[in-house]
Amino acid sequence: MDTLYVSAAIHRGMPLLMISRNSSPGGSKMRCVKYISLLILSILVLLCICVPALHADQTQQEEEMGRDYAKQVEQQCKIVTDKAVVDRVQRVGETLAKIANELEVPAHYGSSNICKFKYEFKVVEDKDVNAFSLPGGKIYVNTGLLDLVQSDDELAGVLAHEIAHSAHHHMLQLAKKQSSVDRYIALITLAGILSNMRSNDLNNLLYGAQLMRTGKISGYTYEAEKDADKTAVAYLAKSPYNAEGLLSFMKKLDAKHDANPTLPLGIFETHPAPFRRVASIAKAMKAEGIVVDMRKEQDVAYAKSVPVKDGSDQYEVTIGKKVIYEPANLSGKTSKERAEAIAKTINKMLDSGVTGRDVLTDPSSMSLIAKGQEIIKIEQADSALMGNDNRALLKQARSAIEYAVWADWLCDKCQVVQEANDEGSD
Repeated sequence: MDTLYVSAAIHRGMPLLMISRNSSPGGSKMRCVKYISLLILSILVLLCICVPALHADQTQQEEEMGRDYAKQVEQQCKIVTDKAVVDRVQRVGETLAKIANELEVPAHYGSSNICKFKYEFKVVEDKDVNAFSLPGGKIYVNTGLLDLVQSDDELAGVLAHEIAHSAHHHMLQLAKKQSSVDRYIALITLAGILSNMRSNDLNNLLYGAQLMRTGKISGYTYEAEKDADKTAVAYLAKSPYNAEGLLSFMKKLDAKHDANPTLPLGIFETHPAPFRRVASIAKAMKAEGIVVDMRKEQDVAYAKSVPVKDGSDQYEVTIGKKVIYEPANLSGKTSKERAEAIAKTINKMLDSGVTGRDVLTDPSSMSLIAKGQEIIKIEQADSALMGNDNRALLKQARSAIEYAVWADWLCDKCQVVQEANDEGSD
């Protein structure tokens, strides 16, 4: 999810690029400095053009690169040695790594050429919710991420994504793409010097080129992340883990960020927007024969029962962040049981494809009805609990259900549009 970039520096000795028009010793010195600068830039251009060729043994090359980078990482980071923590990550990771070394998944970015890496999984003492991979199968997971995942399915989703980065050789591909962009910037610089461009103008030219470089690299990263998601789903489909763990982890991280907008996005810093990513992953799951409830995963038009507050026996029915109803204990049924039954009825109604015009109120029975079926019946015990009269509660429930109907339509629309965009970009 995070990737390591290798960039070439460009010589910017702007004061040295001035050209003297006289033949004084000082002028000769300036011309000499200019030629030296040109020579340095020419070498940089050649270095950018001549991207290092892969060794005959690609596996060995990438593993060597990974070891070199790993030394740097482990000199700067504290590696966790707690056996229980490390064993869990290694157990889940090794299960998926075995699949990655045997299953060839078509690459939409990078290469699907299988190199049987000796995958290694380590835990970094860091509170940021993050994970990253290095060439050759070196995978690192932060303790902050482990604190957030609640199941092995969620952990497997993250690790499968990181393994996919290594298995499809994304780091080499990104380095190659970045090298071509750096070559372009070096050529622009060289052209500016050869045309005797003023120092300020050349500086502006370089600034614009760097902006272009940032945009290009971001685009390449987006493609790598999208490929890693799709490949991760393919690995998870062949594993004992539930692929929905990847989606549930995304939702959890998104909710955490909503609660604290200043929270670093970590593994999602360079990723597509959450709703786009959910649609893309769901499409990949469908291709693998995995059924996914999109309304539940997007958590926008999905009714659920939740405690009114942590540890409470009192439950309420919500859709998104809207409270639909708060049922009381009644006729031998607990608040939780009634809330779960109402949520189930609402979701079944949404699955049937109702429209806003199908949602009606029956003031005589104080009921909310859709297509002739009773969804909610306002009881006196509920009114007393919620501190409002029956009509106000009925109006509140209808408003929330109408919101759910439109949100459901919008989610479907966004998914269709995103799938069309994905097909056009693949």
